[in-house]
Amino acid sequence: MPRVQAVFTGDLIGSRDVPATAVDAAMDSLKNAAQSLENVHGFPARFTRNRGDGWQALLPDPHLALHAYLAFAATLRAADTGLATRIAIGLGPVDSPGTADLSDASGAAFVTSGDLLETLDTETAAIAGPGVTDWQRGVIALADWIVSGWTAQQAEAVAVTLLDPTHTTNAERARTLGISRQAFESRLKGSGLSAFAHARHAFRSHNFEAPA
Repeated sequence: MPRVQAVFTGDLIGSRDVPATAVDAAMDSLKNAAQSLENVHGFPARFTRNRGDGWQALLPDPHLALHAYLAFAATLRAADTGLATRIAIGLGPVDSPGTADLSDASGAAFVTSGDLLETLDTETAAIAGPGVTDWQRGVIALADWIVSGWTAQQAEAVAVTLLDPTHTTNAERARTLGISRQAFESRLKGSGLSAFAHARHAFRSHNFEAPA
């Protein structure tokens, strides 16, 4: 188990202004994203809902932090519930992943993530912790701005691309959505996902074990 792991802590924005069914649907979409990440990457994300509109997930490999952020954001936007989420990504050691879920988990990564969430104001996503430098913070801030402009259809195309390894071509992905390949590729291009390729690679190759 790597010394540095990533904890995602989030809460839904404006959840008090919508019906409980919308909140539940938004939470279900985030849980589905966590389960898909588990299936694709082979780790327990241990998605945990708390305080009604709050949630947490564990990402044992911090190199996937940007990938996971995009996956959570895309899946929630694709659900088209009218709700967005703040996301604080905290890196650090994890002393315990909890028993049944993350409600009794502990470790510096959880403290960092929780504290970071409380600092979010105009931005809705941020990252902090060991090995995090200005470029990771900048990429997450830029990603935060980009994903806020996704349509539900663009986000759906991103989610399928990131989280469904059983379909390896755009034609196959398009069929799962019941649209043409051209329509799928138009939505994907509009999302700007391809522009994240170098940033995702940079996250994967960065040494988060080293001091920032």
